[in-house]
Amino acid sequence: MQSLKREAGLFQLVAYGMGNIVGAGIYVLIGAASGLAGNAVWLSFVLAAIVALFTGLSYAELGSVYPKAASEYTFIGKAYGRRPLSFIIEWTMLMTEIVAASTVSLGFASYFHSITGLPIVLIAAAVLIALSAITLTGIKSSLRINTILSIVALAGLIVVISGGFVKFGSVDYTNSPNGMSGIVAASVLVFFAFIGFDNITNLSEETRNPQKLIPRGLLISLLLSMILYILVGLAVVSLVPWQQLSTSPAPLALAASMAFGQPAFLLLAVVALLTTFNTALVLLIVGSRIIYGMSRAGALPSAFGSLNKASAPYAASILVLLIALGFLSLGSIGIVAKVTSFGSLLVFAAINISLLHLRRTAPHLKRPFKAPLSVGWISITAVLGVVSCLALLSQFDIVSALLGLALPISGIIIYSFTDKKNLLKVDKNLHQTHE
Repeated sequence: MQSLKREAGLFQLVAYGMGNIVGAGIYVLIGAASGLAGNAVWLSFVLAAIVALFTGLSYAELGSVYPKAASEYTFIGKAYGRRPLSFIIEWTMLMTEIVAASTVSLGFASYFHSITGLPIVLIAAAVLIALSAITLTGIKSSLRINTILSIVALAGLIVVISGGFVKFGSVDYTNSPNGMSGIVAASVLVFFAFIGFDNITNLSEETRNPQKLIPRGLLISLLLSMILYILVGLAVVSLVPWQQLSTSPAPLALAASMAFGQPAFLLLAVVALLTTFNTALVLLIVGSRIIYGMSRAGALPSAFGSLNKASAPYAASILVLLIALGFLSLGSIGIVAKVTSFGSLLVFAAINISLLHLRRTAPHLKRPFKAPLSVGWISITAVLGVVSCLALLSQFDIVSALLGLALPISGIIIYSFTDKKNLLKVDKNLHQTHE
């Protein structure tokens, strides 16, 4: 059977990670987050970053032990040996990626609609089709485009930070109109801006020396994103009153215009457009790799494990495209951000618990990277990861929570229609924890 080509080095992994993390979330959601947390929005990023870091350490350790595509499916399976649980967790993650891709493409389309007047859904569909075509050219060309657009996205954030630098200290950064509850509520929203660090593990089969580079790429990209987000949070409220930010459809562009004038607004608007494009590209890549990995593990039909001449999983990419096109009728990015975050937090809690389980039941496993701070087999960071994920889950409104729960429920339904006998024949060693 064909294998994916190992094209990615550390630089490509960090760029890919930054392209996953730094995207539509920070460029769009910081305005709504400012409305909840006021000048203390930077603190919301700190809280969200802490949750992401705890779970990121668990992903880094497990990714070094099991460098496979469809990483969550592998991690859960190795820990518990229960295929239904592995399938449901990985399906939940898959659906969050695809729903997010559809929504981000709608965000891209709304910019174009304001310029051209073309139907938003038509533009979004065209974007998804074009991006899917790019993914079929292979990971090398996809990563090249991702790297360029990731640099553009980072440059936009640096422009905002540099513009706010001279204004640092001009406001009370602890002033929150809703107190601590507003800061926590905003952290639930901006957590969407950190989602994506976990996707680096899904490139394990396309990475040179993945046991070493996957943990490094994941943690470097996550830490860089944390620093940038916190600085951006401080900069925007230094440049624009939070009340004004909260009502702006282009909050970062507005902040840049306050520092550098109208040309900066147009520049940041273009950057936001390219960043949204890049986010959708990355999400489609991840979705196709998850389906490919699940197919190779026997969780989905073997046809989705097929590769084209460019070593791209073409059948998986087409399936992701079709599902994403079907989700174009969804609502605003704010609603879907919460749904995506809810589904991701469920998965992250499960990953942290899996790490704890493997630490206890398979202590002999070779771990090229090991999460710090342990007491015996207990990983303190994994425990804190579980607690922090559950704490954020408790903060969701009932509608977002119910929509988020629909993701794993859909996984249960899909699994009930799979051919169990065929699944058991493929990759029989997937759930052997002592491998």
